[in-house]
Amino acid sequence: MSDEAVEDGIADVLGVEPWMVVQTRNWSRPGDADFLGGVRAALERRCGGELLDESADEIVDVVLLCWRAEDGDADDLVDALMDAMGNLADFGRIWLITPDTGHDGQIDPDELAESVPTAGLVSILDVSLGDGRQAIKLMFPPWRQTRPLRVSAIRDELRRRGAGPSESGGSRSP
Repeated sequence: MSDEAVEDGIADVLGVEPWMVVQTRNWSRPGDADFLGGVRAALERRCGGELLDESADEIVDVVLLCWRAEDGDADDLVDALMDAMGNLADFGRIWLITPDTGHDGQIDPDELAESVPTAGLVSILDVSLGDGRQAIKLMFPPWRQTRPLRVSAIRDELRRRGAGPSESGGSRSP
């Protein structure tokens, strides 16, 4: 399997769609340049535009937050998660990308278990990204999703139901 196919598979696992706005945080790490550069390229191909960096003020559908043990303790991770939530759409998600268990920089599971709920998030899914990395899907709990729906979230739900606009711009019947 080619590197590009593997990277595209990661875009599939992360659930990135062509219309989504994706932001990266804590993304520049010397040891991760090859892996993260390939993931960035795959995500940009998938969403059809450049990924936003930490300084962006736009509402985003997905935040990719890279974190290693040396980035800080549980309190620092809570702060990073709170910052990541600042521009997150109501039904958006944060993918916390960390080293897998047994790899340099892995996060202490107790710190992770403490940080996620303290930040007001819930852990939904853990997936392996290969190359010694995992991604943990974090979202607002259902009772906290009070922000206005983004047009993209409504469009996605309509497409799932088969009632949204078709690729040609017309409507599909339900």
